[in-house]
Amino acid sequence: MPKTAPHTRPLTSRTHDWWSYQRSAEYGVVGTTIDVPMRDGVTLRCELRRPARGGVAVDVPTPGLVVEFTPYVVLHDFYLGEADFFASRGYVVVAAALMRGIGGSGGRWEHGSFVQGGRDAHDLVEWLAEQAFCNGRVGMYGESFGAQTSYGAAVEQPAHLVAIAPLQSPSSLYHDVIFPGGVKSTERGEIDSWPDIANMTSNGAIDADAEYAANRHHTTFDEFWHDRSFVDRLDAVSVPVLAVGGWNDHYFRSGTLANIEALLDRTWWIYGSWGHFFPVELTGASTWTTSGGSEREEMLAANPQLPSGVLLAWFDHWLAQRPDVPIPAEPTMTSFEGPPGVGVGWCELDGWDPAFADGVTLHLIADGRLADRADGSASVSLREAPTDDGTVAALTFTTEPLVDDLVWLGHAALSFRAALDAAEANFHVEVLDIDSAGEEHFVNDGYLAATHRHSHLTPSPVSIGEFEDFEVPIRAHHHRFVTGHRIRVRVSGGVPAKLTAPPEPVTVTIETGPTATLLLPVPESA
Repeated sequence: MPKTAPHTRPLTSRTHDWWSYQRSAEYGVVGTTIDVPMRDGVTLRCELRRPARGGVAVDVPTPGLVVEFTPYVVLHDFYLGEADFFASRGYVVVAAALMRGIGGSGGRWEHGSFVQGGRDAHDLVEWLAEQAFCNGRVGMYGESFGAQTSYGAAVEQPAHLVAIAPLQSPSSLYHDVIFPGGVKSTERGEIDSWPDIANMTSNGAIDADAEYAANRHHTTFDEFWHDRSFVDRLDAVSVPVLAVGGWNDHYFRSGTLANIEALLDRTWWIYGSWGHFFPVELTGASTWTTSGGSEREEMLAANPQLPSGVLLAWFDHWLAQRPDVPIPAEPTMTSFEGPPGVGVGWCELDGWDPAFADGVTLHLIADGRLADRADGSASVSLREAPTDDGTVAALTFTTEPLVDDLVWLGHAALSFRAALDAAEANFHVEVLDIDSAGEEHFVNDGYLAATHRHSHLTPSPVSIGEFEDFEVPIRAHHHRFVTGHRIRVRVSGGVPAKLTAPPEPVTVTIETGPTATLLLPVPESA
């Protein structure tokens, strides 16, 4: 049954007041390198940063933060900048904590998403809470890997964890990166590149080849992947969550939202227009302004990062329990409608249902049109056989120029019937925005291996030569297609830079017309 789409409205005072919250540094900072013991005796190398006066740490117990628990040695100084922002405002911070087998930490590195990270994060939180200089109220945050360990800590339920703020978090490396839609991504390609990045940022401690080998060995969402994801595990999280994601994060735009959707009743969430980078301005001078509303809107639209007040207010409210911090009492949803400078920018949503399906349904027509009415049935064929130069064959379907703006907000999907002449096919579906000059602008995409159409745990063989139903989920987005632009859908087997080819060349025959539909969910204007 179709669900109701959310209403959108311009930012209200509750968001303005929260995001413009600020207070100046009150302390100097002193720091030292420490080794924190885990429950099994392994120690992790960390930096401890404390508020100080006259070069001496204050002796009054303060709230605690665990910041950026990752394997990324080379980001040490950046992490210290984050820690010092909070230490100078009255927090004691464990920062730049290195995971097992990395840098000066003991133990052995296991895998990019191993469960031990959450258990160790639990122990870091509890160690900090038990120190005389901490008042026992501890929070945790981090970006990307640091977001993964923040959620991991909350799943493990340390007694003294009060709130977390995961930024750009993964949910499942299988779904997010390694086998999107069941299709194996290309190692060292545009999607699956983390092992080489990790090798560099860990100063060689992480063996990239070993990571790739472990990942490719598990082709279905089996126990290996289930134990290394947050699927079915986030119901253990009981603390409030501030989750920040990016609609253009090519790694975790879906993973972050999946984590949010699992915890809608306790997550305050923000989705911006940025890619995969730290989304909050902490260490430098913020360009956020506390002046009038219209200027605020202009600054937010132009500034790729959120103002520091977003995180500071979050922890000042939950950890420091400072009075009059403007965090809304109930979870809020704030999204950036892009593209920047075209969409309305920041807006608030009055609800979110992952399954809402109100919106626009467009039909794939055999002559290449994408239309609101089906025009009979016909078949078109696609040969999935990459050429030597890396190009691939594709089917494209394009609307006429839009007579009104159309806003896409939510999870889209392409449904169709297709027949294969081989045992496997990849479906890579791209949604494109075609401007008035005819130039293509990538918006978002989705993936599906034909044998994974029913399950990523137990793939189902296709009946060669027979038409079957397929639905390719397209990652959620918030995008405005403006009047005069056209919407295009491109269906292919995926370029080699992103996806590996099926085991053998395959011709896919798609039935167009009434059964071939693109659903674009749209919001309601408040």
